[in-house]
Amino acid sequence: MNSRKRTSAFSTRSGVAIIGVASLIALAGCSATSEESSPVSAAGCNDITFLINNMANPWIATLADGAVAQADELGANLTVQDGANDNATQIAQLQQAIANNTSGILIQSIEADGIVAAVQQANAAGIPVVAVNAGVGDGAELVTYVGVDQSDYGVGLAQLAEQALPDGGNVALIQGIVGNPVEVLRTEAIVDTLDKNESIEIIATVTDNWSNDENLAVVQDLLTKYGPGELDVVIAEGPEIYIGAQYAHSIGRDDVKFIAGDFPNQVHAAIEAGEIYGAVLQDGAEQGKAGVAALCNWLEGNEDAVKQPTDFVELPLVTKENLSEYSTSWDW
Repeated sequence: MNSRKRTSAFSTRSGVAIIGVASLIALAGCSATSEESSPVSAAGCNDITFLINNMANPWIATLADGAVAQADELGANLTVQDGANDNATQIAQLQQAIANNTSGILIQSIEADGIVAAVQQANAAGIPVVAVNAGVGDGAELVTYVGVDQSDYGVGLAQLAEQALPDGGNVALIQGIVGNPVEVLRTEAIVDTLDKNESIEIIATVTDNWSNDENLAVVQDLLTKYGPGELDVVIAEGPEIYIGAQYAHSIGRDDVKFIAGDFPNQVHAAIEAGEIYGAVLQDGAEQGKAGVAALCNWLEGNEDAVKQPTDFVELPLVTKENLSEYSTSWDW
């Protein structure tokens, strides 16, 4: 993945700690959002823990930034831990948080099913758990899920393809990390939606693992295999497609339209330049803020302020036609 390095940090004003994997073991803008849970005082929100998938992912870093900002506003004591996309690491982090008697846990799961048993341990310990951005599998008890409906996200990507192909055509799908709960739901929704459109066919499914380098290689392979008239749209489940779209434009393959997941500055610029047809916009920072607010409301006894079982944010579809209505502030 495009790396944005994070080091351990501590804010004395809010009590926000950001802990990297090595220190623990060596021991995935402006957008429409959901109605946020009402801000609360942090009297009952001390020593909460946010288990993040992978802080090297710039979008996920914005998720953490939003959580830190909300904790700072509330004066809450928040520890953010980086699982570095390793389920075993995240399990160990969750178990350590339980042992440390954390008041509450926010989790962006790395493997939805793989984390269930550890979340059940938190349930048994009476520690409330809020899932943020990525869900947890069946059998675990959650206060709520805060984030986007990943199935709706996939539908949005498919709808952009249908808009780009009013007369139908051939589509290539570039998945993210195969097996990741976000990838699974997006892929299922894209395939299910386009299967209902008899004029559109998915002719290739590959993965770039949400990596800039891998995306370029995958797009190069697709454009080599499928000449003009053989491939019409490429859907990517992440923002790194701006790299592949720029490459296609540089070699004159403007016959292929590209659709991006997420909306960093690079995708905004590529839509403006006509290199990308459109993107699904989700705001990571707002999800992080809403997650902390929901958990703190719960810990404060303000259960009625917490949307259950889900608190979804909206997912605008951005194309050149409505690009002026949206802005973004993060880089991929």
